[in-house]
Amino acid sequence: MHFNKKASLEMSIQAIVIVVLAMTLLGLGLGFIKGMFRNITSTTEDVSEQIRQRVLDDLVQGDKKISFPKTEIVVKSGEATILTVGVRNKEAVDLIYRVKFNLIDPDPTTATEPLIRDFEKNFQFKTGDYTLHAADADIRNIRLTIPTGTPQRSYFLTFKVEQKNPATNLFESYAEKDFFVVVRG
Repeated sequence: MHFNKKASLEMSIQAIVIVVLAMTLLGLGLGFIKGMFRNITSTTEDVSEQIRQRVLDDLVQGDKKISFPKTEIVVKSGEATILTVGVRNKEAVDLIYRVKFNLIDPDPTTATEPLIRDFEKNFQFKTGDYTLHAADADIRNIRLTIPTGTPQRSYFLTFKVEQKNPATNLFESYAEKDFFVVVRG
């Protein structure tokens, strides 16, 4: 068998050129994607800040105790979403409060559904009591996770803020807002 050295050298040079071009294109592609993710991150931060500002404006201008800007939240089963909520102290003294979510209309025949069974675990936020000074407002982000396997339907809930009564040391309703969580497949 006879090899042509010139053809072999040409093939080696072509292979090197192809590898160099492939690496260059890969590097450019990775740089482009990295830049896109950087832009997405800054856009997400801007949107989050805009939502926080809108909730704060709603509390102050609307003269409300709480702000929960959504009445319907659509989430796919197995996914999560972030809810931004606001609380404003309209009292002349410090407000000691806690946040609660209540599922209103659970069908007793479907009480084994993941959203109902592990309901408190699906809203992830810092639990405990918060203190809010007179005329101040507070914005909180809450993560709602819909477990995989949650049936597709609409769930009726309330977002409730309870205040601590200094005389009795018990918590009582301060304000609440109804909303729907629609689970899609």
